[in-house]
Amino acid sequence: MKFDNQLRYGSSILAAYRGEMPLHAWLKNYFREHKQMGSRDRKLLSNMVYGFYRLGHAIRNLPVEERILTGLFLGTDVPCELLQYFRPDWNENVTRSPEEKISIYRRSSLDFALPDIFPWKEELSEDVDHPAFCLSFLQQPDLFLRIRPGNQERVLGKLKELQMDFAFLPPFTVRLPNGSRAEEWFAVNKEIVIQDYSSQRTAPFLQIPSSHRSVAVWDACAASGGKSLLAYDLNPSSDLNSSIDLTVSDIRESILRNLRERFQEAGIKKYYSFVTDLSVLSGILKTPTIRESSSAIYDLVIADVPCSGSGTWGRTPEELYFFDKKKIGEYRELQRRIVSNLIPAVRPGGYFVYITCSVFREENEAQVDFILEHSGLKLEKMELLKGYDRRADTLFVARFIVDERSE
Repeated sequence: MKFDNQLRYGSSILAAYRGEMPLHAWLKNYFREHKQMGSRDRKLLSNMVYGFYRLGHAIRNLPVEERILTGLFLGTDVPCELLQYFRPDWNENVTRSPEEKISIYRRSSLDFALPDIFPWKEELSEDVDHPAFCLSFLQQPDLFLRIRPGNQERVLGKLKELQMDFAFLPPFTVRLPNGSRAEEWFAVNKEIVIQDYSSQRTAPFLQIPSSHRSVAVWDACAASGGKSLLAYDLNPSSDLNSSIDLTVSDIRESILRNLRERFQEAGIKKYYSFVTDLSVLSGILKTPTIRESSSAIYDLVIADVPCSGSGTWGRTPEELYFFDKKKIGEYRELQRRIVSNLIPAVRPGGYFVYITCSVFREENEAQVDFILEHSGLKLEKMELLKGYDRRADTLFVARFIVDERSE
């Protein structure tokens, strides 16, 4: 009876949740309203629900209860009493690799088409390995930290002292199991930044040649400020009389409030922030450099644009499940308006960096073609930062330079 009730609870959650808000926030509200559930029940139900969504669009014809059990088997790696009760043979093999578990599942005379997890193969960027990408959804991504300058010895020493299972990925990345409580061990944003590995790998695109003058950087779609912090650490003052001149903006005031708190923790005091909608031309006129100057003077403009987020769905598999393909075109048009308005803000000889956390060609390579066709920018380099084979997110980044002769 206990396990039948747990399965019914999981089914009722899936029937009630319609993707209208992030699943982790929805579940938090749900558990607040159902205080009778203990921590073990909450953890099990979370695993059941997330396992269900990790299957993406595969075997959607199965009854919800069967899909929950399949998701627990294929999408988690910890034995549990519920799986032991309903599928003891699966529970005995739950710690195996996703490939091995799919084979076991198929031997049960049940069909499972791996490509169905992510059914939009034809829309992918050309460098994406579709089978490997689909397989990645069956594993929870890891937690990654970026060690801020001057803190490497202390951070690595502390992790060794705690006997943590971690890996150091030079020059500044630490990989930890998801769920590790880094905030209890370190001063977040001061000593370390919690940031996905692929986001950290944008570093070469954000670093600009050293200069003896102040370097003007605009993180135009700043969100929580992760790229701003990275750019700040990568482009340090070259002497006591110069520093990075940082501008940050976002369409949401609530996000910028969080960013300001984060900057305070990071010790960043000199910056300008403002709320704006960069899809309309008037947005760039609010920045001090554009407003007070007859020409653009930003050395680096970072456009981490709004996108489908498809490269991060391993962390938010509910978005994979509820995604509507027509959204790709909507994001494409929004991105084009934003980049068209931002490019004039880059000074001659300066850099424009375009970033998405998408795996869709229309948001990535097609946008590079659009920028080259409709601007005087020169493509310096671009890369799909694959994370699906590293238990990390997948990002796309392209760096352009404005011709010096534009002056």
